[in-house]
Parts: sequence; structure tokens; C-alpha cells
Amino acid sequence: MSADRKELDFASASTALLVIDMQNGYCHPDSEMARTGPGTERQQAIIPAVGELIKVARRSGIPVLWSKQVHFENDVGRLGHRIAPHTAKRRFTPCLSGTWEVEFVSPLGDSVDPADYVFTKHRASCFYETSLQAALRMMGTRTLLIAGVNTNFCVESTIRDAYFRDYDIVVIRECVAGSDPQLHEATLRNTELYFGLVLSLAELPGRLSPEPAGSART
Repeated sequence: MSADRKELDFASASTALLVIDMQNGYCHPDSEMARTGPGTERQQAIIPAVGELIKVARRSGIPVLWSKQVHFENDVGRLGHRIAPHTAKRRFTPCLSGTWEVEFVSPLGDSVDPADYVFTKHRASCFYETSLQAALRMMGTRTLLIAGVNTNFCVESTIRDAYFRDYDIVVIRECVAGSDPQLHEATLRNTELYFGLVLSLAELPGRLSPEPAGSART
């Protein structure tokens, strides 16, 4: 670990927690993904850690934002692909509009506070044609804590888009998961090399600091 990494703290007042797609369709053992797809065991395993991360954020006054993926069964946009889109390659479509799969997985769904920012997305990145960037701008966010699923697709797509928008990125290792462990680890390594930091949940509280005087959220 470099000296710079050891000394880097994150001002709570300019930090936000982004919880990506912690929904039944990606995390529940009765989902289509679990029954006919690549499985959800690893996603289920991070639910307690994500719950703990949310508690850390709330204690530190860090806002919590939740993405909710919603797919449409007859998505005309995907019909333009000559190469099969990922839903066709995987032979299932999770989180279809109007189904139980769209809802946040229990018990995390009970953690959503009225003050939290919940937004819907229809593609992998949390930034693509959503209201996320406007919300972060209004909150004065400079650093994003990242949690959620699936590491190598929706999480990585969001990390890349956030980095391209000049946010500082901190991925919490125990709080992201994907069905393929090799691709999961590749995303974490790619994040360390290019896009930000990967920290353990235990490391995070000691790295959060009060906002310097004169630079609080507006």
C-alpha cells in the first residue's frame, strides 16, 4: 500500500453511498437468475455486509442512493442488435417490470429511508439516462462509495462512468459481488489500477473525516 493511499481520507459531507441493484432478481434464491442462470449465492452472501455499510454511512451523515434496475420484456431498443445482447446470451431477463424481482431484496428493502434517493435505470450504468448525476451534483458529492451487484457488469459500468465524470471512487470489497469470481476479481483489480480504491468495510470508518471548514454540502 502506498503512502498516498494510507494518508487519503474522505470528507463525509462530500461523500455518497451508491447501492447498485440489490434486488430480488439478482440476489434472491428463487429468482430466475438463481433457477436458470448463473446463480445468486455470492450476491446473497454480501447482503449483511451491505447492511452494515449502510449503517456506517448513516452514522457518518453520508447520503444513501439506491439504483433499481427495471427491464422490459419487449424492449424494442435491444431488437436493433445484430450481435445478441446479454439478456439473449444468458437466456433469461432479470427484474422484469411489474414483477417481484424488481423489489429490493430483504432485509435491505427495510433499510430504505424516506430521505434516501431511489432511482430507476434500464441499462447497466447507473449514469446512463438516469437522474443520478443531477442528484449527486445537488448533494455536493465528490466521492462515491460503491456497493452492489453484479461486479463485472452493472457495478463496473457505473465505476467507469463515474470516473469519466471525475468522481473519486471507493469500492467496498465485501459489499460487491458477481456470479463469476474471476470477473469479480478482475473488476476489483481494474479499479485499483485505473479508477479508484478498493477498501475493506473495516477500513472505511477510519478513513471518513469531517468536512473542512467552509466546504460543507450546499
